Amino acid sequence: MKTKLFLLLFLFLSFVVKAQQVINIESKQYDSRDTLWHGDIELNFNLIQNQNQIINLGNKVNLLKNQDIHSYLFINEFNLVRANANNLALNGYQHVRYKRAIKPYLSGEAFGQTQFNEQIGLKFRGLLGAGPRVRLFYADSMKVFTGAMWMYEYEKTTDELINNVKNRMSFYLSFLYFKEKHFNFDLVCYYQPDLIDFSDFRVLTELKAEWRITQKLSFRFGLIQNYNSLPAKGFPNNTLNVRNAFVYRF
Repeated sequence: MKTKLFLLLFLFLSFVVKAQQVINIESKQYDSRDTLWHGDIELNFNLIQNQNQIINLGNKVNLLKNQDIHSYLFINEFNLVRANANNLALNGYQHVRYKRAIKPYLSGEAFGQTQFNEQIGLKFRGLLGAGPRVRLFYADSMKVFTGAMWMYEYEKTTDELINNVKNRMSFYLSFLYFKEKHFNFDLVCYYQPDLIDFSDFRVLTELKAEWRITQKLSFRFGLIQNYNSLPAKGFPNNTLNVRNAFVYRF
């Protein structure tokens, strides 16, 4: 019993499982005003060895460069949590995106992405896509973007002997609000239907909010919900991740 409780506590503190069908790329497209590369690179390795062996291995790379009317984005993420001989989590993805400004409110985007995730029965998924990105509103305290992208999808799951090749659309809406650092709200929604069979679709909703209670104390809320109408056999349609936290800064 103590071993099980220790394992659960370790996973809670060191790693958050992400069984995502749709990857939220919109939240990675932050602003920068020069032509240098911006981003972060994170590598982690944790090992616990007693009567059990627990390994947590992962990396995150998020790089963005703006150059005149051109923008380049590269993202890589890999996560492995292994207890003895069992993989509790094994997933990752790579994403490359190019964006070209056409008008102050309009850009064109093209991207490529690969993804795998044992938790949802996804052996491999490859995506190629392109489409417009529209700025609906941009002010000091609010930003709203939307886009509609065509995607070519190649996919292999655990319950299929043949490979899936599909054409999808990816519609998204991104809303960011912040006011004098007392409150900020970030909402991103994706809808990805099959262009031939509209009963085959995926939906991602990701919400983040933070309220400042006092000068040093804040409350943070996060929700990630993924829905797949046709998941791999034996896996649920819906996955949900809710996070609540009090943050004390001094």
